[in-house]
Order: sequence, then C-alpha cells, then structure tokens
Amino acid sequence: MTLGEGKIEALQHINEKTIKGVDIPVTDGNYLDLTKTMNPVANTAQMQLAKINKLPKVYTISQNPITGLLQSFDEVIHYPGTDLSYTGTGAKSFSIEVDGTCAIYFYETISGVLTAINGTYCNPGDTVETAFTGSISVSETAFENYRGNLTISSATNVITMKIVATYPMKSRYRGLFAYAYATALTVPRLSAYIPYDLPSNCLKFNKMMRSYDQRQFKENTDYITTPDRKIHINWYLTGQFDIHYWGRPTEITNSTLDTYEFEVDTDVQSFIPWLMGGYAIMPTNPSLGTQLVNQYYALIQDSIDTEETDIKTLQATWG
Repeated sequence: MTLGEGKIEALQHINEKTIKGVDIPVTDGNYLDLTKTMNPVANTAQMQLAKINKLPKVYTISQNPITGLLQSFDEVIHYPGTDLSYTGTGAKSFSIEVDGTCAIYFYETISGVLTAINGTYCNPGDTVETAFTGSISVSETAFENYRGNLTISSATNVITMKIVATYPMKSRYRGLFAYAYATALTVPRLSAYIPYDLPSNCLKFNKMMRSYDQRQFKENTDYITTPDRKIHINWYLTGQFDIHYWGRPTEITNSTLDTYEFEVDTDVQSFIPWLMGGYAIMPTNPSLGTQLVNQYYALIQDSIDTEETDIKTLQATWG
C-alpha cells in the first residue's frame, strides 16, 4: 500500500471520499485540509507497527584482521622517567590505546641511528586525519584509540614506537603493521573486540550469523553490543558476519510523496488508514474520530492475539 492509497482509504473511513457517488476533487479545500494532516499520523502508526510486527533486516560485515609486526593486547603501566619502546621491522602503520597524558614518538633506525619520522593519525572521534612530525601529544582520562600511517625510508629498517608518560598512565592494544593504508582512518584498530556501527535504521539487534572457512555457516555469539549503537566482534574471528536486526521504517514527513510504499508487513498495512482517518476527522467529529482510533488499536490487539494463538497451536502440534 502506498501513502496515497492509505489516504484514500482514510477518507473512505470518514466518508469524505465522495459526494453522491462522485469523487471529491483533490483540489477541494476540505479534501486538502484532511489529507495534509495524515503524513505525521501515518508515520506514528508505521513506527508503532514496526515494533509489534517487526521488520527483519540484514547488514553484512567482512572481517579478516591483519597480523601485525607487533600485536600486543596486554595492559601496561607507564611511569614518568621510564620510557617503554615497541618495535617492528618496516612498520608503515600503527594502532594503540592510551588512557593518560603522554607523547608517542616514532623513530626509524637508519644506519644505526634513531631518526624521527613523520606520518598522519586520527584522534578519537575524528573524521579526518592529522599530520604529525616525530610525535603525537596525547591527553586522555579513559582509554582512547590512536592510529595512523608512518612515512619510512626503507622496509628493512626497524621502526620504534616509544611511549613517554607525563604522569602514570596505561597503554594497551599496541600494534605495528607492515602495510600503509589509504588514510589514517582506515588503519586497522587493534582491539580485543573490533567495533562496528550498527545501521542507522536498527531498531533492535536480533542475532549474528557467521560464514567462514570450509563452508561453515552458523550463529556467532562471540560479540558485545554497547549503548552507543556499536557491535564489537572478537579480533581473532574471520569471515562474513551477517547482522540480523529489526529495522526502523523510513520516516514519513510532510514532504514524503504519496508514491511512498509502507514498509511494514502487508498484513498490517491496512491498519494505518484507520488511525490516519481518526485523527484527521477528530477536530470536527470527535465521536467518529474516536471510533476509528479505537478500531486501529483493536486491529493491532487482534493481530497480536492471532499470532500468540498460532504459536501455541504449533507448540501443541509439534511439541
């Protein structure tokens, strides 16, 4: 059912579609007054129905974490005056999490001499990369990820990442990688669990299916969901991950065209015009408006009762 078809049904429910069997012109003032109120109500109805008669969606993630020249997951305390260094031959990119005030220095050993190198990195939450010369200054109160690319002269030289703490602080998930990436933002984020954004239209997460080597396809439970609408997958898992979730329909606004098709299941689309008509006529005929709104909720309840009965029947039949 399209939005326009829903409006026609709503008008039929309130007896405003025809006069003596003749369609009321769409340019009629009363016709326009009624239909112009319907888009927001249609949106409310569809959003409500999507929570009851869920919209199944799938979002696919492919994960194959690169093995680092340095790949250290442990948490280390850094003290002022006691600098700690980590190395990898030919490292062209890095990733690290720190939770305090420090400087992260990068060096290339050229002919036996430590030589400062430059690169680009991204701050936590950045959408663009930042150039650095020799080191990155960090000031955090909780663990945050810094990652980026390094400009080196030779892939055979040892690259050093040195942490210089201003105050006692910690680091973890330290990685040096053999490859450069298109931007600092695309450098792998070394972490016990890799975070991915859930789709913007995700109403509720359902489950995760994993497809990997040797034609294996099964549900994966090694993940973490967080309130910031992210799902974190274990670093060591590879393959294709299908995120199954209940979707939120596209918002219907006053500018939504009548050609828009409702996204909820066809079994419940016919409920929507009852609410559209009810609220459209409510100001001038509260009695009829209330009847139509009540009918909308009665249809929802009947749908819920029918579904529960079907489930009980299946359980009784198949155990």
